[in-house]
This record gives sequence, structure tokens and C-alpha cells, in this order.
Amino acid sequence: MDRNTLIKNIKKPVSRFEIVARYCRGKEVLDIGCVNHNTNNTSKDHWLHQQIKSVASICVGVDYLEREVEDLKSRGYNVICADVTHSINLARKFDVIIIGNLIEHLSSFDGLFLNINRLLKDDGCVLISTANPFYSEQYFYSAFKNDIIINPEHTCWIDPVALEQLIQRYELITQSVYWIKEKWPLSGIICNGEKKSFNILTGVWTSNSTTSFLEKILRPLLLVVFRLVFPNKAKKVLVRCGSTDKVKELLYIRFVGFCFSIFWFIYSLFIIKSRINSYELYIAVIKRRENEDRDLI
Repeated sequence: MDRNTLIKNIKKPVSRFEIVARYCRGKEVLDIGCVNHNTNNTSKDHWLHQQIKSVASICVGVDYLEREVEDLKSRGYNVICADVTHSINLARKFDVIIIGNLIEHLSSFDGLFLNINRLLKDDGCVLISTANPFYSEQYFYSAFKNDIIINPEHTCWIDPVALEQLIQRYELITQSVYWIKEKWPLSGIICNGEKKSFNILTGVWTSNSTTSFLEKILRPLLLVVFRLVFPNKAKKVLVRCGSTDKVKELLYIRFVGFCFSIFWFIYSLFIIKSRINSYELYIAVIKRRENEDRDLI
């Protein structure tokens, strides 16, 4: 697919789980990178491997995290421990291979695509999801903070055009691309910096300095309001956090984020942007290149 056609044919935004249901239902599916960082994520509704397992006829997971894989095995999941950059020894081929937010973690692509070509059925497809480097909130975080926020395990950014150029070297071609609805808001991480740091992998905030005078005034007030307006939720949050100081800190971060979101909404009305800038993630649906297409390359 040429660059202009690829960009123009990017589909309207959908949920990742809608895509999984559409392409994986009743299929034999291989999910590479199934753990998603750690097994804490496996108890959450957004764990992709569970969504795949719930609709596929056969679902095999692969991940290089040995302890986490053994944990999933003990819970009845059909998973194996393997490094995708080396040959994966499986006896079957698959209708669908899922590469969910994994490609940006690699330092070499050969092993991944050689495994894909060996394990994908002739009429099968590959679903590769990865971050959109042109996401506006990613750019404006850098603009406002003079900083770059990135998962510490990421090694690269790959846009849909660059991905198409990459996969063509392995006799594959992009069939379609979808923007993904799920995305992180700039207001949610705007407090990240020297004084307060946000851990992308765990979602935990850490304070690195003493609180400012304004924060000392606002934190107890925010807690009082929270308890009055959302009494039941406040009790649950207090139990989960373990201390009122931690809840006060989180409420202050949320309050600053809310104030920023009002400013950001107005500010963004004056920014020129397109669909390419509006979504954090995309999924590329990839097929084997037909013989006649190979002859044209």
C-alpha cells in the first residue's frame, strides 16, 4: 500500500477489544507478549490476553518473563516462555498473530518477523498495535514540560508509514489501520516532574520534595470535599491507599490535572491538528503479500 493510500484509509477509532473480537472470534490465535509487563495486569478488565482467550477457539500466549509465565500456567492459561527475537518452537500455525504494544520494546526486528512468517497461516493476519509518535498530547507534554515521557522499556517509535516500509522487507503488507479509542490524557500526567514523578509501568505517583505552601492549604480542603461529596468512594480510596496523606496527595494531583484540563480544552481549540494527532495508539492489520504484489516490489 502506498503512503498516500495508507494515510487516507486509516479507519475511524475503535476499541482494541472490538478489534480483537472482530478478528479473533473462533480463530486459532497466537498472542506474543501476553503478560503485559506483570501479572498484576492480569486481574484487570483491560488485560488483552483474557479478551483474546474469551473469543478465540485456540489461544496460545508467549512471553519472555519466566516467573509470570509460570504463574499464568498454574492458573490454567496456555502460555509458553520464549524470546520473540529468537525462533519460537510451536507445532501449529495460526489464523491470527497478535503483537500488542510489543514492537516498540525490541532492538531487532528480524526474529519477530521470521517467527511471524513461519507461524502464520497463508491466509492469516497479524495485528500489530503500537504508540502513535504524532499524538498531540505526547508532543505538548514535551512542549509544556521540556521533557519526554516514555515507557523506560521502549526503544523506538514506529508510525504506520514506517511500519509499512518495515514489513515489506519481510514479504508482508498492511491491509488496514485503525486508530484506538483508548488513550491517556495530558491532564493526567501534567504534574510529572522533579517534585512529583509518575511511574508509567505501575501508575504510581511518588513525591520527591516537600510540599509547597499552596499544596499544604489545598490538600486538606480537597479531602474534606471528597469525603462530603463521595463518602463511599472516599472510604474505599482510603483503604486502598493506606493513609490520608497519600489520598491528599492524589487528590491534589487530580485537582491540578482538572484545572489544567480546562486550560487545555480552550488552548487546543486554536491548534491545527488532524486525526493523525488525535490518538495515542493504532493497530495495523497485516497480511502476506500476494505473489503478484511481490513481483511489483
